[in-house]
Amino acid sequence: MSDSKNKIKKTSKRKLNIYRCMSAGLGLVILIISAVIILTVFIKRTSREPADNYLVSQVITKLLIEIETKEYVEDEAFIAEDVSEENMSVESEVLAENEDDASEDIITEDVSEEDADTNQIDLSDPPSVIANWEIIPAGTIIDASVIDFNNLSQYFVAYEISDEVFSFINEKSYQENPDVALSDLRYMKLLHYNFNHELQVGELIVAADLQSDFIGIFTELFQAEYEIQSMYLPDNYWTGDPTSTDSASIDVNNTSCFMYRPATGSGNLSKHAYGRAIDINPQQNPYVSYTSGSPKWSHENANDYIDRTTGLPHVITEEDICYQVFTKYGFTWGGSWANVKDYQHFQK
Repeated sequence: MSDSKNKIKKTSKRKLNIYRCMSAGLGLVILIISAVIILTVFIKRTSREPADNYLVSQVITKLLIEIETKEYVEDEAFIAEDVSEENMSVESEVLAENEDDASEDIITEDVSEEDADTNQIDLSDPPSVIANWEIIPAGTIIDASVIDFNNLSQYFVAYEISDEVFSFINEKSYQENPDVALSDLRYMKLLHYNFNHELQVGELIVAADLQSDFIGIFTELFQAEYEIQSMYLPDNYWTGDPTSTDSASIDVNNTSCFMYRPATGSGNLSKHAYGRAIDINPQQNPYVSYTSGSPKWSHENANDYIDRTTGLPHVITEEDICYQVFTKYGFTWGGSWANVKDYQHFQK
């Protein structure tokens, strides 16, 4: 219907321009005849010299030329206007088509977003949370209303290292080596309270033969509402080598376990290289050396926690529930060492 209306409109416009041209031509003819009559009468009634008569005719001729020129310009304007309107009509049609295409793109985009939303995990649905527990990202905040506190075992689970996890840690925290195979490790997903006392998802890689211990420990800490700022794999802070990556993880107060690396200040492999050691809230529980007589530490974020008697929160002492639970499961504490104190460190 729109195309038919446009064609009728264009035809009417062309007819109107033709009528204008015909009217202008008829007016020009009448004007010329009138001018000739006036000139003839004028010559007969005057006694002017031929030169004067010639001048008058020149003036009239010039006037006629200007009239013709004006009419021609008007005709050209009519034609240009008609062409312009045709072009505008074409442009309008193109714009309309583009708008239709754009609308289709928007619809497609909306559908894609709907598909993406469909693929997202519904964190308000308890069965969905459990079914997707392994793939819920570390750091995700979970509303307490979703958690079944009478069946916590489903939130503290150890898995074999999947292809996705391996691709993330390969040539980072995990290096090809003769000491630790992938089968010796487990990927853990668990719940913990963060420093805002929110329920947060955590992840660790631990020794396979200690998975039951770690599950028991963190279940008990959770039941005691013990706060741990974050638990991400240290690979999230990868710098290019294991030692500086471990330092980067400590700088953001991240709790972590497995990292194939040597022990601090030693050429021997750390217990972390086997997934048999863990560092808890390292900012509040720093590694401090006393070999020179006075304490020395590497991370400035730990400045307020060198004095272990301040009573600040998250400081691990022998009275702290964290110390009590880990030692209950047979772990030893780095805070009990002689010349250095690794207050964050538990190993078995």
